[in-house]
Amino acid sequence: MTLRRSCGWQGHRSYGFVCLSSGLIEEERFVKHLRDFHDVFTISGNNSSNTVENVSLQSSLRTPEDRTHAIGEVIKSLGEMIPGIRNELYPVTSSYGMPVYFSLERAAAPYFGIKAYGVHMNGYVEKDGQKFLWIGKRSDVKQTYPGMLDHLVAGGLPYGISCKENIIKECEEEAGIPRSISTNATSVGAISYMDIEGFRYKRDVLFCYDLKLPEDFVPNNEDGEVDSFRLIPVPHAANIIRRTEFFKPNCNLVIIDFLFRHGYIHPDSRGYLNLLQSLRSGDCS
Repeated sequence: MTLRRSCGWQGHRSYGFVCLSSGLIEEERFVKHLRDFHDVFTISGNNSSNTVENVSLQSSLRTPEDRTHAIGEVIKSLGEMIPGIRNELYPVTSSYGMPVYFSLERAAAPYFGIKAYGVHMNGYVEKDGQKFLWIGKRSDVKQTYPGMLDHLVAGGLPYGISCKENIIKECEEEAGIPRSISTNATSVGAISYMDIEGFRYKRDVLFCYDLKLPEDFVPNNEDGEVDSFRLIPVPHAANIIRRTEFFKPNCNLVIIDFLFRHGYIHPDSRGYLNLLQSLRSGDCS
């Protein structure tokens, strides 16, 4: 994943979406569609070079509810430009746990450079002294990363729910894990990443969990988003990450974190410190 620009939510009083690097074609094409919504956005830039430097919300939108409604109407108007609408709201804040400026449709967050949060869980089993990971294969009809390999449980963190309650909810929906087991999921930290693709600028923070499962447990998807599950040795999962692009990209990071914490990547491994520094250098705010 490569960061090519610095563009995102600016808090404080301006309630603005800021693009510090100008002249990016995809960025300007998307902002061009926002110019019709004069009652919602104020757009400034360098007229001589026809570039955009700042997209702000109108000061007349004084409350979080006003902003949520106004931007929600914009997203509806943009139609197919923002695929995968889930009718699921993400809170927009300056950093995690801070006051909410407004809420935004989950699928639209990367189109506005909004930092989003999610939960990812490594579900593993121990047999005869060896660890195995349960790996899911995403449904072929999912709008994002269809058919790719995924964690046993993962999901975005919507407005108004704690991380622990969200992981319990996702455990039931995605893998049929009952609350009596999922409450044992252990928080093990967080990772972050940035990625740009077309109009989309993803800035995600993923709260990571581990859950040791009973040997005889077999996951069962309840929401239709997973095609199948497979239990594979942890070293096999590591080789898939190292040699292929089968995994959904952000899952790679969370599994690599698991490999460090469980001793599969150790100080004698080639490139240990460089990989560890890269994994820990993100903005978890």
